[in-house]
Amino acid sequence: MVTPKRPTQTPPVAPEALAGERSAVERLRQGLREAELDCRCRARADAILERIGAEDDLATRAGALTDARKMRDAIVLVTTLLDELDSLQPDEPDRSAFSEIADLFDDIGDFAAHGAAAARLCARRRPRARPGLTQ
Repeated sequence: MVTPKRPTQTPPVAPEALAGERSAVERLRQGLREAELDCRCRARADAILERIGAEDDLATRAGALTDARKMRDAIVLVTTLLDELDSLQPDEPDRSAFSEIADLFDDIGDFAAHGAAAARLCARRRPRARPGLTQ
């Protein structure tokens, strides 16, 4: 039996990891809120931070979509490697072949979980900024 090579994939950043972190934009908002800016300056800062936040959100979703596609491609590759299952017999002399097949099924589960997490990150809505930094 030919030993299938396991694909090497870098898993995406878990959405849970991103969800727990405050973005740089949110930290700036907090700092400006504490600075008690005048109204004109505050409105300008709000608009700039809103734009930057939207750009960051778009970049995060684009990266997550790329990660989801990579996971899909990895699943396709592993599924192709699983075609070797058809050539195995119950009395296969090389029992390690079954362990390798089991590992491939595990890989599919891992890739699917990472792909699902990336897709959920794409689906998340960016929280809207509260009007006025001093609220």
